[in-house]
Amino acid sequence: MSNLRNSEPKSTEKKHHSPLKDAEADQIISCSTKQLNSLKTARGLREDLFRWMQLRTDAPRCSNTTAPTLKLDLGGVDWLSSVGLNELISINRKARKLGVKLILTEVGETVREVFALTRLERMFHVVWSDPATKT
Repeated sequence: MSNLRNSEPKSTEKKHHSPLKDAEADQIISCSTKQLNSLKTARGLREDLFRWMQLRTDAPRCSNTTAPTLKLDLGGVDWLSSVGLNELISINRKARKLGVKLILTEVGETVREVFALTRLERMFHVVWSDPATKT
């Protein structure tokens, strides 16, 4: 399901990695269209991210440390259904509640249009992908 890691993006549809394993580090998670728009896999991703956020925010932190950061790489998402949109909203709400900085990265043009139509670009911290850099 989810691919929690600290390195280069990898396919999320391969081996599942538990978010509990990497609880001490900020995370980058790559999402695919299939993963985010399927009810079963999107819910699984959401639950994994909830567990990671809860574990990350339950751990005692020094007062000078920054909030944990969770980056969702949506470069592999070609379109977004209501299922995916609802799960992203749910993940964002939980992140805000727990003080986790959620950033959506590599958001493509089609997903950008969904965010614009629903006016959700104001709700999320989004890093849009640059179509000129895609080959």
